[in-house]
Amino acid sequence: MYKSRNLLFMMNIALQEKQTILASGLVLMLLLTGVAHAQEETEDEQVVSEEAGTTIENEREAARAAIEANREAVTETRAGAQAVREAAVAEIEAGREARQEEIKAEREERRAALSERSAERITNLAANVSNRMDAAAARIQDIITRLDSRIEKLEAAGLDTSEAEAALASAQISLNNAVNNLATIDVTVQAAISSEDPRSAWTSVKAAYQNIRAQLQTSHTEIKATVQALKDAAKAMENGRGASSAVQNESSDTEEPDEITSEASAETESE
Repeated sequence: MYKSRNLLFMMNIALQEKQTILASGLVLMLLLTGVAHAQEETEDEQVVSEEAGTTIENEREAARAAIEANREAVTETRAGAQAVREAAVAEIEAGREARQEEIKAEREERRAALSERSAERITNLAANVSNRMDAAAARIQDIITRLDSRIEKLEAAGLDTSEAEAALASAQISLNNAVNNLATIDVTVQAAISSEDPRSAWTSVKAAYQNIRAQLQTSHTEIKATVQALKDAAKAMENGRGASSAVQNESSDTEEPDEITSEASAETESE
């Protein structure tokens, strides 16, 4: 009886130890399984993390590429817009230059037409003034010639004609200067006609005619001085009645050049 109890007790103890060992093995197995699962989860998480990192990097690269592409598109758009603006500006500038050329051509045509009319008017006016002054010079020369002849007669009659001769010689010089200038006036007129602005060039022609007119007037004044010198000389003579009468006949002739030069003067001052 006692042995049976001990045996039973020993068997219980053995059974408990076996259960303990089984329990320990089970715990160990559970621990190993947990560790394995944890390791697998860690590896999975690492893989997921790596995949996520790769995905994020790819997305970043894609975003960078998109930004770069957008930047290039914007640059191309700006370049295209700039090209359009430049083309528009060039077209406007070309149109402006073409219009300016048209305006210039029209201005040149008007100027040419005005120049042609002005040239014709100057030619006609110059011819008219030249003819009048030629006639005035011819008449003054005729008076000088007659006075010279009269002076010779008065000198032969005993009249002192030295002062009159000097005045008449001066009158002849002034007349010669006027005649010489009239001989070259056509050159001045032609230069004015050939200029780009004949109307403005008429100033030089007018000045030339005014100079000739002044020379004719000077000659006329010196002719009058010649007549006055003859009168003064006649009064100085004891028997001056005959000489004074001869001198008086020339006084009416001296008025004619003044009328002639005044006509030419009116022509030049009308322009």
